[in-house]
Amino acid sequence: MQRAFLPFFLLMTTLGGLNAARATALRPAATVKDTIVVRLPNKATLTLTVRNAAQLRDMKNYHLDSLTSRLATYINQAEAAAKTGTTDQVTMRFYPDKDQPGQNLPEEIRVTAHKPGTSDKSNNKVQVFLNNKFGITTTKDEDGKNTFSIGTDGEVKAKSRADSLKREQRRHRATVELGFDIGLTTLVNSTSTAALKVPSLNNWRSTYLNFGLYYVQPLHYTKKSKVAITIGPEFSGNYMRLTGNEQWAQNNNLTFVETAPDTKQIQEATLYVGTLNLPVMLRMKLRNKYDKRTLSAGIGGFGGTRLTSNINTEYRLAGSDYNSKDRVTGTLNLNPWTYGVQGEIGFHALQLFAKYNMNELFKDGQGPKTHLLTVGLNVLGF
Repeated sequence: MQRAFLPFFLLMTTLGGLNAARATALRPAATVKDTIVVRLPNKATLTLTVRNAAQLRDMKNYHLDSLTSRLATYINQAEAAAKTGTTDQVTMRFYPDKDQPGQNLPEEIRVTAHKPGTSDKSNNKVQVFLNNKFGITTTKDEDGKNTFSIGTDGEVKAKSRADSLKREQRRHRATVELGFDIGLTTLVNSTSTAALKVPSLNNWRSTYLNFGLYYVQPLHYTKKSKVAITIGPEFSGNYMRLTGNEQWAQNNNLTFVETAPDTKQIQEATLYVGTLNLPVMLRMKLRNKYDKRTLSAGIGGFGGTRLTSNINTEYRLAGSDYNSKDRVTGTLNLNPWTYGVQGEIGFHALQLFAKYNMNELFKDGQGPKTHLLTVGLNVLGF
């Protein structure tokens, strides 16, 4: 802060020495504004807006060099108050001209400090009012860039409102996000027949992976809550692994589960189904005063089509020390389309989801009558 105001003081001293030349260059009309923009070595930007030459000449009368040391003390006091305060930010007012009258010090200095960890990435905001209408404001934006503006109090407030509007517009802007889910798959609502028995899955080894690209359209946004509609393609893979010495088999228009012969020891029997889905979700996210996510929830549905499927069987024959592998690819009598409902709920960084396929896994009469249920964790996403 001190480095930023020292070059500013030098600028004012230089302008004071050239006031006679400047007086004829600037327009005397009160409604005309002249602007000087100075880019300082520390990447700060200093903007000076005056209505006439008299305002420009008056700047050298204020002790801005001694003000820099005062600001350091004022900012430290405001930051200390913000750390112990009960609100997200604390604004303190100081009156140097009343404390030391007759020295042409600023009439009022306002320092706004934010509690560490709040959503506002600015560390502080300083407003220095040289008189009732003319003042200096310095802020630090979200990228850490310092900005100084000098003008009337009304101009400062108008700029602040414009900056707030820009931030609000960014918050309501639609975005695109990546999604990644992992989970476990099981079969539910199954019906066994004489020819087709219900598959017995190893539920701790039957896994689910999902990659998605979601378009997020905010519907409602405040500092502590966000509601949005998300839609986008996702690629899902279900790995259904059997228990014991069971194996998946296909015979013409029939896919079923059977027990392998005693001469064949099954190491792993997996039915893999890869689908392309299009989910539509209504999602909600809540945050606390420190901008940390507290609760999130979502509900919606999905529809999609099967892209690929195969049966992988790894086994060892009697008398052999080596494993053998068989692989069968094709439609495997699976339903070509899929649709269902899904929901999610989360607390802080932990977010759980569940998906239920409303249509059966296999075509009617060509495989076991069963539905897919998947539960797991949202690793990336809304």
